[in-house]
Amino acid sequence: MRCVTDCFILIALFGTAANSAPVVLFDAGNTRPMPSGLQIKHPNYQQSLSLPDFPKNFDPLPVRSQALTPGLVQSRVIDRPGLDRPVFIVGYDELSLNWLRHNLEQLKRHRATGIVVNVENPDQLRQIRQAADGLEVNPVPGDKIARQLELTHYPVLISKYRIEQ
Repeated sequence: MRCVTDCFILIALFGTAANSAPVVLFDAGNTRPMPSGLQIKHPNYQQSLSLPDFPKNFDPLPVRSQALTPGLVQSRVIDRPGLDRPVFIVGYDELSLNWLRHNLEQLKRHRATGIVVNVENPDQLRQIRQAADGLEVNPVPGDKIARQLELTHYPVLISKYRIEQ
């Protein structure tokens, strides 16, 4: 529930900032306004990873993701430059819990954030968080993420340039 509250606070803070004028942090004197109507298109640009919208009275449990199941994931290269911190996806199942324990030091070293895409109750979520040993882990429906990243299985670690198990 803390994650949902934090999300709403961030939306409230940044939602109003999005409508205000930009704040200049540094100007070397060479700054010029962009011509109106100019749209920059980068051939390698991909939309940033986005999470689903949550209703006001959101109770995060149970979380079920129809598009994601436990299984093997083939490592591959991706291009997600907006992903500042690695994200790992797990569920409440034996494969995920073993993967989490086995990769814990690497996840901590990279300060990865966890998303639990299949969890039924608070006790299961507590067990996952206990296995994550202090890493941030939050229940989030994973179907939209699965579509964006063309994933069908978890556990998985997602970084700016790679998806791997």
